[in-house]
This record gives sequence, structure tokens and C-alpha cells, in this order.
Amino acid sequence: MLRKVLVMLLTVTFAVALVSCKGTSKSQIKNGQTFKTEGWIDGNTFRVKSVGVPAKGLTNKYQKRGTAKEAALIMAQKRIIEKFVGARMEGASGASNYASTGVAVSKEFSGFVKGGTIVNETYDEDQNCEVVYQVEKKGLKKEVTGGATALK
Repeated sequence: MLRKVLVMLLTVTFAVALVSCKGTSKSQIKNGQTFKTEGWIDGNTFRVKSVGVPAKGLTNKYQKRGTAKEAALIMAQKRIIEKFVGARMEGASGASNYASTGVAVSKEFSGFVKGGTIVNETYDEDQNCEVVYQVEKKGLKKEVTGGATALK
């Protein structure tokens, strides 16, 4: 039992450190201007960049692109949820059960994150897709890092 608790605490601690919202920002050039691809754009907008690959066995360019884009979108949504859960877990460090707290926070953010927007998508010669995905809500950064208020 003690071993399970220690493994869970180490896992949660590692996850929080790994997915903290306080990372470095990344950018790329789009239409001759610098375009921020990761991190907080402002107090209301958060972006991530992710990559998806086409499903195996497809030969049609458009089917490859469609499956690659869907994979990139799902990965982007997953990354945002992980980052938000990590930030909220930091604020809930006094909680007695990190696992159930993480599940609750994940559910809290998952519906909201699925309502985000792809703001940029690119494909390479193999039809791999890279997307920049963002979520927006007034006061989002404060909600995510403040820990007290739930997303609605």
C-alpha cells in the first residue's frame, strides 16, 4: 500500500513538473511575422503546437491529411488538458488524494478545451500535420493558475 502511494506521488510530482504552464514560449514565422505557437498569448488565450501522422495503409493524399490533422488535434487537446491539470494540481498541493483531484480537474477542463480553435496547420511531404491549437476564455490564465474557480 505504501509503495502504491509513493509511486502515485512520484508520478503526480513528475507530471506536474513536466506539464507546468510556466514553460518557455515558442514561435514561428507566418506571413512574414513572428507567430507565437506555444504558451500564454495573453491572460485569456493559451496555445500549444502538436504533430499528427497519417493512419497506416492510406494512399489518398486527402485521407492522409485528414487522419494526420485529427491525430494532431487530439494530441493538442490532450497537451492543454495535461498542462491545465498540472497547473491546478500545483495549487492543490494540500489535497490528500492527488489521483482523484487530477481526474476531477481533467474532467473540468476537457469540455472547454475541445471547443478550441486550430489557428495554423501545415503539412510536410509525407502528409504529417502540425497544428497550433488555442483555447480562449476571459480570465483563463487566472482560472488555470489560481486554482479556486472552475471553468464553466
